[in-house]
Amino acid sequence: MTVLYFIDVVVIIGFVVSYFRNCYSKGYRLDFWYLFVFLNCIFVNCILYPFSKSSLNVIALGGLYEQAAQYSDQAFVICLFGYAGVLVGGRCWDLRLGIGVRRRVSGLLDLIPNQSLRLMNSEPTLLTQAMICLLLQALILSIYFKEAGIAFDLRSYTMVNPSLRPLARFAADYSVLIASHCLARFVDRREPVMLLSTASLGAGLLFFGARGNIAEIFLMVGICWIVSLRQRIGILRLGMVAFVGLFIIFYVGMLRVGEYSPALVFVRMPIEIFFGNAFSDLRDFALVLSFWNGSLFLGKTYLAAVFAFVPRYLSPFRDTWSLGVVTATMAGFDPTEHPGLRPGAFGEAYLNFGLVAVTLMGAFMGVLLRRVDQGVKTACTNGGIRMMRAFSYTLLIQVFSDVAVSSGFSSFYVMIGVFAVSGIIRGAFSLLAPPGKPAMRLAGNEKSLFSKSQ
Repeated sequence: MTVLYFIDVVVIIGFVVSYFRNCYSKGYRLDFWYLFVFLNCIFVNCILYPFSKSSLNVIALGGLYEQAAQYSDQAFVICLFGYAGVLVGGRCWDLRLGIGVRRRVSGLLDLIPNQSLRLMNSEPTLLTQAMICLLLQALILSIYFKEAGIAFDLRSYTMVNPSLRPLARFAADYSVLIASHCLARFVDRREPVMLLSTASLGAGLLFFGARGNIAEIFLMVGICWIVSLRQRIGILRLGMVAFVGLFIIFYVGMLRVGEYSPALVFVRMPIEIFFGNAFSDLRDFALVLSFWNGSLFLGKTYLAAVFAFVPRYLSPFRDTWSLGVVTATMAGFDPTEHPGLRPGAFGEAYLNFGLVAVTLMGAFMGVLLRRVDQGVKTACTNGGIRMMRAFSYTLLIQVFSDVAVSSGFSSFYVMIGVFAVSGIIRGAFSLLAPPGKPAMRLAGNEKSLFSKSQ
């Protein structure tokens, strides 16, 4: 145990030194590489590692906390392999072999940013999608309010009413995607209708009961904005921004359980951060390991995610092997009432294929983060629609999240579906355009921008 604590401290110090050498000293107070490596590897695994053994975890786990604590060391070591893979993947991306591998991979990865930028550059298409989202939210919330009254926990309602769950999940993913695109366009174009669309969709999501939905709308755009500021934002100011963001996230969580006093957030926030369920990846992974019999799943949870478009109650396979069902059942929870445990970025890979898969998943994360980091920084140094270009790259992080934790894979299908529908809507508006008048065109030359940033 002493050796692991020593390794933990060395890893944290190494990350801090690297941040000051490769980010801070180069004029950035924050960038995507260091932020998401910190969130996915350093904070939840290294900083919270000692806290995962504390008896205060009884607050969230009850009598299971001792059982989870016994497997914290194993979970920590597994996640270290994932972190090593991230560093290897990032280093491989930086290599210049002169054979065009990175250029080809960039072209493949940029398919998603290209589609995102096309959506944002078409105001009628984006507003049409926002209107569809609002109508969908209104339909779902009308059913929810009729049955449960006005409340802020649609997620819990859909757990015991599974027929509404797929539609609610689709509406949430759809709304987050469109709202964040509207916000990015507003930053560049300052169009009030885009800000109104973002606010309206965010207000509706308050009743869905998932704090992450609200955070996702503003997180990526906010980070892109901070990256663009470079030295103009100090560490203290950056800390204040982070504190305000956490305050809002935890307050939304309190609304879900019927607590409305903002003052309680200051009391509960430290406990929630270190011993609650907000950043419990390592502790949850340890708890899953404590129940696991050592038999690899061999891709079953990933296969269940591939068929995420089929509702669980219609598919016995998905109702058995979906990640949320598997982890909830292993821990003795009722999967119809509990959404499952969160094994972090590397837990599912380990349960399916072992340490090799953990390292490969880390390498995949490293490659995607390097591409996002490079693309955002390049976009922020160019003129024109900087925020829209920068934000479009961040969707690659969602792709990683959907693959690493397969319970969110349905949001990947939503993304692809939104881009396909957007193409149809753009085509329809083009047909309706007056003769001799050019239809909606992309602002700027996105293709040349992406190729230059490679």
